[in-house]
Amino acid sequence: MHTLGKVLLALLPDDLESIFKFALLFVVLPVLVIAVIFAGPITAFEKVPLITAEQAKFYIDAAERVKKEFNMGPDWRELVAIDAVRFKQDFSKAAPESAYKLASMFVKNIGEVVTENGLHFPVYKLLSLDEVLDMLDFTEEEKDKVKEFLEFLKNTDLSFLLEVASGIPEGWMPAEKNLKWPVPGVYKITSPFGPRIDPVYGVERFHSGVDIGAPAGTPVTAALDGEVVYAGWNDGYGLVVFIWHNNNLETRYAHLSSTAVKQRQVVKAGDVIGYVGSTGKSTGPHLHFEVRVGGRAVNPLDFFK
Repeated sequence: MHTLGKVLLALLPDDLESIFKFALLFVVLPVLVIAVIFAGPITAFEKVPLITAEQAKFYIDAAERVKKEFNMGPDWRELVAIDAVRFKQDFSKAAPESAYKLASMFVKNIGEVVTENGLHFPVYKLLSLDEVLDMLDFTEEEKDKVKEFLEFLKNTDLSFLLEVASGIPEGWMPAEKNLKWPVPGVYKITSPFGPRIDPVYGVERFHSGVDIGAPAGTPVTAALDGEVVYAGWNDGYGLVVFIWHNNNLETRYAHLSSTAVKQRQVVKAGDVIGYVGSTGKSTGPHLHFEVRVGGRAVNPLDFFK
């Protein structure tokens, strides 16, 4: 031990500045590297529900079943956030009936109404998340954790969680013929045209375009020469640009972070018309791209085969 001490002292520099640099290189930096390596998994475990698509479907189905029975019900993401805490992220404990039982807790019978004909109808009330957490005897710390998980679920693109299959093979690239691809160089389809599980409401709905996953701020370009018929806010679409082309063709570009054109502006194929965002009914940055013929939505990918 005495010999080891002498060796270490011999390695130390003589002046104070050099000693500081030695400590930074051999003590502080390794500690920081270790912290960075382990911070990612720890943060993910604390903020991201570790649930598979198959398990998530238990909660989606349970929420929908309760809504059909009582004409009201919880957001399926609330159920996932609760069980992420209840099960301490072990979703192998999840099951359809337990998910349904949890969803049912959000609906409370508060009495009944009697009609003139003597018929009795129950009256229900939809409870808040906090009311259900109180029923489950969650601590304040557990309640905060549930809300952290819920915040993540509400502000993240959940296509990975809902197993939204695009049907597009790995490495696919569009064949540009009559139309140009609206997000040059980005070909990741996160949600296809047609029936799908809605990533916001968790129920099956028809998707009238394709979603192209891209970072916020990525330029969006016109697919074809035409005239901008609308540029601005449009409910669930968020910020949009609608362009009218010849041959009864229209293209739509939705969920933009900002637009770069105005109504009645004439544009050429490839002109920048806006930038990818997550405005409107959206779970994360992407471009919702639609092609309509005679007002009817058609599969945009048919134009790029």
